[in-house]
Amino acid sequence: MKSRNIIILISITILSVLTSCEEVIDIDLNYANPAFVVEAVIYKDSVCNVRLTRTTSFFTQEEPDVIDNAFITISDGTSSEELHYSGNGYYTGNNILGTEDSNYEIEIIHDGITHTGEAYMPEKTDIISVSYDKFETQSTLNPLGETVFTINCEFNDNPDTDNFYMIKYLENGEMIESNYFMLTEYDAIGGTFSIEDNIISFSESIFYEGGEVEVQVFSIDEPVYQYFMQLNDILFWKRRIMPPTPYNPSSNISNGALGYFAAWAYDSAVLVLE
Repeated sequence: MKSRNIIILISITILSVLTSCEEVIDIDLNYANPAFVVEAVIYKDSVCNVRLTRTTSFFTQEEPDVIDNAFITISDGTSSEELHYSGNGYYTGNNILGTEDSNYEIEIIHDGITHTGEAYMPEKTDIISVSYDKFETQSTLNPLGETVFTINCEFNDNPDTDNFYMIKYLENGEMIESNYFMLTEYDAIGGTFSIEDNIISFSESIFYEGGEVEVQVFSIDEPVYQYFMQLNDILFWKRRIMPPTPYNPSSNISNGALGYFAAWAYDSAVLVLE
């Protein structure tokens, strides 16, 4: 997904884990003037990684300005640490690792303004199985008879809690689809799903030439779920002739920052589509 500067949309880059999950995604956010952008993630068993940028004007082709002079701390309720600057707007933790069923707080001080955020890491769900079906039949939605793979994924759902999920399909660390698949026990954005005996079955059809696909199922908290739901709305409407008034996803970072702070765990499986 490499779209930039559509209607008054400013491109920023979603943070990726700097170690095992090096996925880079360009997304467009509505903001006519330069804005403070926070992209903060702590994965299960990983340190916190943050990228700070300031969006450039819509009327320039420049990349977002990186911020290299902020003071950032993260806390897990027991201990806290300062993140160190590692270049290109990235800040990295040292000791606090993401743990399931834990709450995290982040504080960012820059230009005399303090931005704070909170995130909860739910317990990781387990993928039970992944499979696929293949179709090449011409139809109204597929007039050229292109290859369509329907990817099926089954995973566990805890019936004692309200759960929020995000599903991604990746090839070589990059998303195949240009939107996120959001899911609860009651509803799905994109794809189709069913739930029986505390097992969720989710299916999504993609145009694809074949190859290795990684399926990731994230367990996330509700504020992050709402953020990506709204982000999906932006990405979806960008492809329409008459889009609604652009807006920014609601951030869980205070004092007018764009972006998000997420604490999440995920399970993954690899399929070879052929």
